[in-house]
Amino acid sequence: MFRLKQKHTRKKSDQRPPADGKRLLAEQSIGRGVAGSIAVGLLLCWLWAMMSIETGKIFPWFSVLIGAMIGVAMQRFGKGLDWRFPLLAAIVAGLAAYTGNLVIGVFETGRYIEAEPINVMGGLSADTMRMFFRITINPIDHIYAFSACGVAAFFANRRLKRHEVFGLRTINSDDGEQT
Repeated sequence: MFRLKQKHTRKKSDQRPPADGKRLLAEQSIGRGVAGSIAVGLLLCWLWAMMSIETGKIFPWFSVLIGAMIGVAMQRFGKGLDWRFPLLAAIVAGLAAYTGNLVIGVFETGRYIEAEPINVMGGLSADTMRMFFRITINPIDHIYAFSACGVAAFFANRRLKRHEVFGLRTINSDDGEQT
């Protein structure tokens, strides 16, 4: 009696058939996702270092931006649907956050001792790395690295449309029953 006309529902002709769930599962690629996220992470670490050298300031929040871009790269290149993709994106983002700080330290050290960054990288040892993490990395850097991991994990999974979700749900099992 008091029901209003539904103006915003889809017409039957606008509804899409369910996507092929097996094709969606076959499109997943851990290798492409990890390779793409590592490439994006290295590029952004270098950009962060260049920006820090030019301005003379270190922007620790940039590691969270790196984490977001790593998550998006994992989503675009890996097209993942399960738990492995956010986990790998978080690991790559954590490593990239510390690598960015290391690259900034290498460039600053090279400028201080008037050496090329490649020569500074050649002089790194286990003791140097231990001292880097003991002296240079502070708790704020750990907080930003952890935040970068969380942001990367959030963005890493593929976002599905409604018909794709329905296609995944209707994949036939071995028994011929729908799941």
